[in-house]
Amino acid sequence: MHRIEVKVCMATHCHFAGAETIVEMLEDDADLAEFIDIKCVPCMDKACEGGRDSPVVEVGGQRMMRATPESVIEKIEEMVTGAITGTTSGAPKGTKRSEARHA
Repeated sequence: MHRIEVKVCMATHCHFAGAETIVEMLEDDADLAEFIDIKCVPCMDKACEGGRDSPVVEVGGQRMMRATPESVIEKIEEMVTGAITGTTSGAPKGTKRSEARHA
């Protein structure tokens, strides 16, 4: 399986809206480390619309607005599960580590 590229916008609006927290959480998640490449980027074509949609994260080419650490991890897990099983639907509800982590 190829590694999933995760781009996190670190421009001012995104940084203050929590982008750094997303990067730290991804870097600290040893289970995801083998599946992802994290790239901090200066801006994603002003996709945040002046901060209204910050932070902006791109996971495997799919742009996420108002991303949270949980939503980013969930998207990565869906892509990893889909790549392993050959589907795009992701893991069945209740099997995600991010959900178990917050239970």
